[in-house]
Amino acid sequence: MILVLVLGGTMVGLGIWQIQRGFEKAELLARYRAADSQTPRELTAGGWAEAGVIERALARGHFDADRQLLLDNQSHDHIPGYRVWTPLILVHGGIVVVDRGWIPAGGDRSQLPALPVPQGEVTVKGYWRAPPEPGLRVQTDNCAGGPWPRIVQYPTVDDLRCIYGESTASGILLMDADLPGGFVRDWTGTPELSPNKHYAYAAQWFAFTLVLLVIFVKFSFRPRPT
Repeated sequence: MILVLVLGGTMVGLGIWQIQRGFEKAELLARYRAADSQTPRELTAGGWAEAGVIERALARGHFDADRQLLLDNQSHDHIPGYRVWTPLILVHGGIVVVDRGWIPAGGDRSQLPALPVPQGEVTVKGYWRAPPEPGLRVQTDNCAGGPWPRIVQYPTVDDLRCIYGESTASGILLMDADLPGGFVRDWTGTPELSPNKHYAYAAQWFAFTLVLLVIFVKFSFRPRPT
């Protein structure tokens, strides 16, 4: 009886959590769509991305090809890969980190993909937002030194400033899909952003709970041998 209550309560809790995640993704999608009507604002080193806010923005400068980051554990069409984060050195000083899109990891993770960048001064337009948060944050030292490009696990603003310096703007600029020099970019159409995925997971947890209750009732009220 106690085991059934514990398992049932856990599964219901997981289902509710997935529904909450679905609501969060739906709200995020709405913010992306609302941002499309905005005039892009130009970013500076002091640019601040408020948590949960999506804005249209642009930045001017040149890419630092030698100090790129690979955001690990990113999938596209069920293929594992990375998101490519490249620092843009602004014309008036400071750095904006640009998400240039998704790239496949390849079969050998010890061989990192080539990450070519546009040369010279560029103007990058896109969505400006706070760095993405994982569903469950794992303790890791994103600021630890190592060869470039460097694989990271959901770095925070403090991590980015530790890596690139205090003049780094506190957000991520998601490069528009129609600009050259990027990789796979579908900021609002990816399965990872779909609330329906979380609603489906919630339905599965609730279904498991129902099955558990049916099994419990069946075995609790079955005729006992005389």
